[in-house]
Amino acid sequence: MAEQARSLEIYSQLYIGDYFADTLDFSSAEHSAFRLLLLHTWLHGPPSRWRMRWIAQVDRSQWASMKRLIQPLLAVAATNIEGWKDAIRAFDGQRLPAAEWHIVRAITLERDGYVCQYCGSSERLHVDHEVPLSRGGTNLFENLVTACGPCNQSKGPKLLSDWRR
Repeated sequence: MAEQARSLEIYSQLYIGDYFADTLDFSSAEHSAFRLLLLHTWLHGPPSRWRMRWIAQVDRSQWASMKRLIQPLLAVAATNIEGWKDAIRAFDGQRLPAAEWHIVRAITLERDGYVCQYCGSSERLHVDHEVPLSRGGTNLFENLVTACGPCNQSKGPKLLSDWRR
């Protein structure tokens, strides 16, 4: 049950809006497909309608039955996500406010499969700026990776090329 609650929390973090109200009638398969489409939208931009079924990892008949519910919500979410991503660019070189960091952290952890990208641990996870903010790094997803506490602390403000794991 705790895992299921965590999964629903992740869905709501990926969606800017009232996820639970907007997806009240979704089946678990629709939630899963929508989550994959939201994650793709955060990381790569809105998918073309031709790629949606493939990204959602469903067969043709499943997609045919769920696309009328998912596509309109995804279109609104994509607009909101792009606006949000534009707003966080104003924080380049600075720490994000806690509420924004919470969203960025959730997306990065989800993208990286809840595994430290430096050592493979799944314990005490953080999100690390590969190029630290103090060295001109950004809060964009391309500069963020999941790191366990020991790796993150060991790396500190170093560049990857200067850090020995």
